[in-house]
Amino acid sequence: MIARLHAMYQRSRTMLIFLVIIFLAVNIACVVLTAIGLKYIVGEKLILSGIHMCGYSYEADVQLLASMIWMLNTVWEVLALCLSVWIAVKHFRDLRRLGQSTGSTIGDCFRVLIQSHVLYFASFAGVSCFQLIIISPAFLVR
Repeated sequence: MIARLHAMYQRSRTMLIFLVIIFLAVNIACVVLTAIGLKYIVGEKLILSGIHMCGYSYEADVQLLASMIWMLNTVWEVLALCLSVWIAVKHFRDLRRLGQSTGSTIGDCFRVLIQSHVLYFASFAGVSCFQLIIISPAFLVR
């Protein structure tokens, strides 16, 4: 995603540095939260009707940590979506203003980038919505 946004922003060094810093901050925070959550997982061996199985349980409430990880990743993806939409609107406005004099090659290449972005963001949004609903205690029916 960083490479695509970097290409869409015409290889802007400032945008690349911004994207890498935000990406690293989000992922380092997620790794730390995951490490904290793994501290509370207990593995156990179960024997059910002669079948040996492995199981795990949580010593503490790890639900909050899991939701924080998903929220951080969702924030990163929403930021990437906003940056993509912003540059797409800007490019399409420029293409419309310049008219047919620029040719359709730039528009076609950019259109392919936007279509793949839309598919990526739509799939991520669907998975994120389901995941955040599942792990959110406010939406759980008891």
